[in-house]
Amino acid sequence: MYSHSSTTPRPPAKIRILQTCFSRSWGGLEIQALEMSRQLARRGHEVWLACCPGSRLQHEAAAEEIRTLACDVTGYFHPRVVWSLGRFIAGQSVDVVHCQLSRDISTLVPAVRLSFRHVPVVLSKRVGSYVTKRDPLHRFTYSGVSRVLAISDVIHRNVLKTTPVPPERVITLHDSVDTELFSPARTTGSALRREYGLGDDTVVVGFVGRFSPGKGHEELLAAADIIRKQRPNVRFLVVGEASYGERQYELKIRNMARTMGLDGTVLFTGFRKNIPDVMAAFDLLAFPSHAESFGVVLIEAMAMELPVVSTNCDGVLDIVVDGDTGLYVPPRNSPDLAAALIRLIDSPDTRHRMGKAGRRRVLERFDQARQIGKLLEIYQDLLPQKKPREWGMGIRE
Repeated sequence: MYSHSSTTPRPPAKIRILQTCFSRSWGGLEIQALEMSRQLARRGHEVWLACCPGSRLQHEAAAEEIRTLACDVTGYFHPRVVWSLGRFIAGQSVDVVHCQLSRDISTLVPAVRLSFRHVPVVLSKRVGSYVTKRDPLHRFTYSGVSRVLAISDVIHRNVLKTTPVPPERVITLHDSVDTELFSPARTTGSALRREYGLGDDTVVVGFVGRFSPGKGHEELLAAADIIRKQRPNVRFLVVGEASYGERQYELKIRNMARTMGLDGTVLFTGFRKNIPDVMAAFDLLAFPSHAESFGVVLIEAMAMELPVVSTNCDGVLDIVVDGDTGLYVPPRNSPDLAAALIRLIDSPDTRHRMGKAGRRRVLERFDQARQIGKLLEIYQDLLPQKKPREWGMGIRE
């Protein structure tokens, strides 16, 4: 038998984790579900991702060689899916279930109970609710949730206000960014600037996000219309595509830009895979969203040492420090957005100072390795003590 010395620290136990995200869209929520699964798997844990069949998330996970479970979940009542997931949880000896979408718990909490195993259910709460969820059905589902991980302070307060979850079960755990991947030391962005004919004297204002109402595309176009008349050396790169069911909105925005005569000033790049390389081509980032529970694009840009001009709403307040890492403007206010952008366009020194401060803030608060470490600590706190065989120590009979 293997003898374990009391002076030798045990390595972390391998955890068998079922992640879930039953969404057919493709945006920040789904990308974070994929990234969390990827990072947990890289750390040696056993990960499955339950998602909708044929969804973009399923395809992207398969490309990353993350094992997926295709579950056709579109509402709240799925007896057959509950039964099959319960059998899966029991058969695979799943240790933790982590739901990335609030609606998922109506399926996973009953599934865990049908598995007849004491498996903690963790919920990442990413979107606030205007509806109080204290009826018998929600009391039943939320009673099976061991921890709610709010991605921002505003979501933390919303959970306490609208759900029956006791305060001691709610934790703020911000989304994160890989600060080694998102680093200005890795890339110059020169290829993208050449692709769009952007010279060294051109100031590039970047926007990254899917085409979805509320992201601020209209305000960005109006600000671009104001700026081009005063600063002809400025170009706007709009990066992103429509998600599930949002193609008409993308066409509306593209037609609006054409009608306003912004061809040549606002350049639509479509979907781009390598966002660090894209952001390296920017001089600053515009984030005119009407409301955001967090804003991963902001921490990605700040990690790339980009100053940001952002609306001062909701979860954004956890990220940007006004006057230090960027500038705040009110939502739905194109003149103020244009004025703030011009302030940074005209001051390379301010852009440099804010960019450096932004990366420091990301390293301190939103670094992926640190945040994944916190998540694993949360998992471990919810688990019974692992038996020695499960510590991966190479035990022999």
